[in-house]
Amino acid sequence: MTYFTEIIQFAIDREIEAEAFYLEIAAKTTKEAMRGIFVGFAAEEKRHQQILKGILNSKETLLQFKPVSDYKISETVEVAGVIDEMTMKDAFSIAMKKEEEAMKLYQKLASDALAEEFKKLFESLALMEQGHKVKMEKFYSDVAYNEVW
Repeated sequence: MTYFTEIIQFAIDREIEAEAFYLEIAAKTTKEAMRGIFVGFAAEEKRHQQILKGILNSKETLLQFKPVSDYKISETVEVAGVIDEMTMKDAFSIAMKKEEEAMKLYQKLASDALAEEFKKLFESLALMEQGHKVKMEKFYSDVAYNEVW
């Protein structure tokens, strides 16, 4: 197995873990709307897996994830606990924190990478996760700060 393959497989495994995490929460919640949200998050993680598998099959190390404006909302919010009576705000706080953790992991791996090719690969994966984080932050801000609208 090449180092490239190991990196991408590592990323796929993180997406599989995230999918399982969201499905576990979906199974525990008693609210149908919450269940649907977490099943949707799991489906998003499944899509991330497919993207990464496509990268693995193509062996393409130059990924095309674009930087997004990051307002760092998740960095200012405490993650909610997983309970049966979660609010939408709680659900989105969990999701954006998960994406933040993934983004920071790839940023750390990029800073530790010795080869420039792998540094760029990790930076691209961090950008992918940052895009997901920003998406979850948008959902979070829509429900957490709805009085603004």
